[in-house]
Amino acid sequence: MSKYPQAFIDRMKVYLRDEFDAFMLSLDEPVTTSVRLNPKKYKLADSSLPIDKKIAWTENGYYLSERPSFTFDPMFHAGAYYVQESSSMFLEQAFRSIPDGDSAIRVLDLCAAPGGKSTHLLSLMNEDSLLVSNEPIASRNHILRQNLARWGNANVIVTQNKAEDFAKLGHFFDVIVIDAPCSGEGLFRKDKSAINEWSEANVTMCAERQQDILSNIVQCLKPNGYLIYSTCTFEEAENLSNINYLIMEQGMESLCIQNADSFKPELTSVSIGEAKGYAFYPHRTKGEGFFISLLRKKGHSIERSLTQQKTTNDKTTNELLPYLSQFVNDAEKFSVLKHQPYFNILPTVFMNDYKRLAQHLYIRNAGISAGEIKGKDFIPAHELSLYQGFKTDFPTAELDMRSAISYLKAESISIPTDHKGWMTVKYKGANLGFVKALPNRINNYFPKEWRILKSQP
Repeated sequence: MSKYPQAFIDRMKVYLRDEFDAFMLSLDEPVTTSVRLNPKKYKLADSSLPIDKKIAWTENGYYLSERPSFTFDPMFHAGAYYVQESSSMFLEQAFRSIPDGDSAIRVLDLCAAPGGKSTHLLSLMNEDSLLVSNEPIASRNHILRQNLARWGNANVIVTQNKAEDFAKLGHFFDVIVIDAPCSGEGLFRKDKSAINEWSEANVTMCAERQQDILSNIVQCLKPNGYLIYSTCTFEEAENLSNINYLIMEQGMESLCIQNADSFKPELTSVSIGEAKGYAFYPHRTKGEGFFISLLRKKGHSIERSLTQQKTTNDKTTNELLPYLSQFVNDAEKFSVLKHQPYFNILPTVFMNDYKRLAQHLYIRNAGISAGEIKGKDFIPAHELSLYQGFKTDFPTAELDMRSAISYLKAESISIPTDHKGWMTVKYKGANLGFVKALPNRINNYFPKEWRILKSQP
């Protein structure tokens, strides 16, 4: 049995009482692996994943009977699924409890890396809604952008900012999701290094940092907007105390999540006074520790829908559209942004929002990276092939497992084809990326920085 800090043990005895012994035993049980399928890319009937059973609180989440090597599954690289802890998928129930959550709204995922909640939100949101996915740490922001590119949505802008930067936007977002940095107790079973990092001082520091984040971020939430707050800790100071702070100091109202009672006994309702929340404990569920709460900002509603103002295509957009129409459906709905040396495409309906965000925030990516023009040639970006709106009739070749892994290692591959020019390669019908068919060879355009470096087990 792993050794846990005495202060942590003493706290959990108070929190759990008769369930404490079962809780402690559960921390040394094997970790359960779970995935959430991309409904736009994955067909469950064709699954090669060792699926055990469905996760009750999410439409596309499944437990696996064992943990496969995801690195060597081409479907993972195609963005057909995301490996995510099952408890955190309860975000879906919180989001579905928001009135008009299926209308055109602006959503912020403030602490987004590595991308589990952002990709989940994109599967839940109306396609006319905009997601701003933020991660302040550069190395983690890179991973976030890669995972979002695999998921393949155009209605997302990635930023790299601190919470106080968002306060300058004023009342901008309809929904804010904060999966706050925390002391990490809920990950003790999954990540043993978190045990050594835990201390009472760290709990206090995390609680103070969370409150600072919350005090800044509520300023850009619209009146009558909704905030979903979550952590992977059991600490009252980091959970219900923060909910109470939002109620008492920030004009928020703590709400019940609809249908939460139907997920008992895996889910536990917790509360202090008016502060409500929900907790997952590892002895009650096939997942890790997790806390979540739904709040509403009091006040009169203001315009919730996005500004659907269509702008006139500029010279850059007109230059790219003839190329773009070869690759994607509805090319005319996009505006083009120059991110040297590449062009990005963003649905035109979000351009006014992009400009407002750009005035205050550091934008790392907007929409889909489309490619670059070299002379008279358009070189498509890898991310374009992963876009959910990519043309289904584009020239393509289906690869077997061996060829798919070679492609993902950026190695030379052979494809029997009479086609000359750009093609996509697929695995089980899902796009993996681009190749270019020349008279005597196939050029592999899988990005070197994304390639598999490990040897196959």
